[in-house]
Amino acid sequence: MLALGGAGTASAQRSSGIEHVESWRTEVLVEPDGSARVREVIVMDFGYAPKHGILRDVPTRFRYDDVKKGWDRLTPLEVLSVASPDAPAQYTTSTKGDVTEIKVGDPNRTISGLHTYEVRYRLRGVLNHFADHDELYLNIVGPQWQTSITRISGLVKAPGRVLRAACYAGPGGSRLPCDRSTVDGSTATVVSTNLPAFNGLTAVVGFPTGLVPTPQPLLKERWSLQRAFSVRHDTVALAGGLAALVAAAFALTAWKVGRDRRFAGSATDVAFGGTGLADERVPLVGRDPATVQFGPPDKLRPGQVGTLIDEQANPLDVTATIVDLAVRGFLRIEEIPKEGWFGSPDWRLVKLDADETALQPYETKLYHSLFGSEHEKKLSQLKNHFATKLAAVETMLYDDVVAQGWFLQRPDKVRGRWRALGIAVLVLGIGGTVALAAFTSEALVGLPAVLAGLLLVIGARWMPRRTAKGYGVLQRVLGFKQFIDESEKDRAQFAERQHLFTEYLPYAIVFGATEKWAKAFEGLDGALPTQNWYVGQDAFTVLAFSQAIEGFTVTSAGTIASVPPAATSGSSGFSGGGGFSGGGFGGGGGGSW
Repeated sequence: MLALGGAGTASAQRSSGIEHVESWRTEVLVEPDGSARVREVIVMDFGYAPKHGILRDVPTRFRYDDVKKGWDRLTPLEVLSVASPDAPAQYTTSTKGDVTEIKVGDPNRTISGLHTYEVRYRLRGVLNHFADHDELYLNIVGPQWQTSITRISGLVKAPGRVLRAACYAGPGGSRLPCDRSTVDGSTATVVSTNLPAFNGLTAVVGFPTGLVPTPQPLLKERWSLQRAFSVRHDTVALAGGLAALVAAAFALTAWKVGRDRRFAGSATDVAFGGTGLADERVPLVGRDPATVQFGPPDKLRPGQVGTLIDEQANPLDVTATIVDLAVRGFLRIEEIPKEGWFGSPDWRLVKLDADETALQPYETKLYHSLFGSEHEKKLSQLKNHFATKLAAVETMLYDDVVAQGWFLQRPDKVRGRWRALGIAVLVLGIGGTVALAAFTSEALVGLPAVLAGLLLVIGARWMPRRTAKGYGVLQRVLGFKQFIDESEKDRAQFAERQHLFTEYLPYAIVFGATEKWAKAFEGLDGALPTQNWYVGQDAFTVLAFSQAIEGFTVTSAGTIASVPPAATSGSSGFSGGGGFSGGGFGGGGGGSW
């Protein structure tokens, strides 16, 4: 390789004031192992504008789809040295997409005018093999260089006699020959002058086979979603087997952890239990028949019933409790006339004097939370202000079902733990799958972990487990629900129990059977007492009253659970054809910075 000599005289020339390359000389030595050692001497005229140094961008990854679809050819670059007699020569290297960038200069110092740089690096995988020769097809400089080049030359030293050489100059894809191309034994020289910005110079040098190990392209499969999730016999078999194992493990876990217990024995034993009775898991098939109950078992309140049935304390259970408190004389519900065509319905809750010692703890909490120190409150006043109090009431309902012995642990906490575990597994599964997709073609194998996380998150709702006592009470509650659902066929009996309609109405709300319960009393309007706990705008009829209660239930459930909307802000913002310039390896572009 040639020495740096001559650079000093170039840098002593007067700057033109316009940034360009005054001269560019590239020397390439094809080494015995087939790699190419490159030395570039670049005389850069930065003009008058202060700059830090030069950028040398060398492509090191190329599409190989014309030979092997989905693969890229690599030409790894190793920087050997960077030097300059008259400018800072510190450098960094980085990979940006398909390009390796050599950034030369001092970020804390600027320069201008003429300066000389010598950049040495080695490229591997740049030789091509053909039946009659091996070939170096190299861009001395690629058509990505951002300034004009006054004079550029390339010298290629082959490991033996050069059979032939060619060169191309111009913009990318140009087949125009360069100014001069010569061969002298094992050396080929190419020259071009006055290259505009974004024009390149490419050299093609052929030499006999056998002088270097038979060139083989360095290939790497290009990432794609299809490649990452390759559907092969091994990946499908392993992923399918793991998925089946995950599904079986989840089913077994749900069966062992989340399946209700029941007392062993007759239907009566199941429903009421007994001293010394063993318990067992409730079977998947052969549901225990529920015997019709003509009243709520053990005088349970609607909130307790609702929480037991679906293992959740929710706004509907609390709303049914509000209605139940009204029925029992603790408060009065008054309709407020809607204002205008587009007004919203509203109700007034009026606190009444009553003995609070009869209330369950969660009922007391709800009662005081509704009114505080006031004696009446509009339902609309609770909007966006009651959610935290609602959560406290729901928490007490969960505590109650544990205290009753229906659950060993609070259902919400059981669901929360399993959901948290599921989220953790899901995150790990997604992370593992992404890693497999990024670095391998076996990402399909990571999907069973994602499936495991999803099953745990979705299946968390099945993990709370009722005790044998809780399951027995549930059977009796379902018997009461059956009575409410099928009550219409026994409507004649209800005229004899005048208070039955309002007494059981809160339970019908919990069961979602308000309309069915009302139909059972249709036509008995005159036989029923006035509903003094609810003051409406229309004359009392069972149908009108049930519709009013349904409206109150829906509105209040949404109101007490509402939270203030989050504040938001936003802004508007609008070779069959032969060689050609830029067709080889290396080269690339760059400029100043």
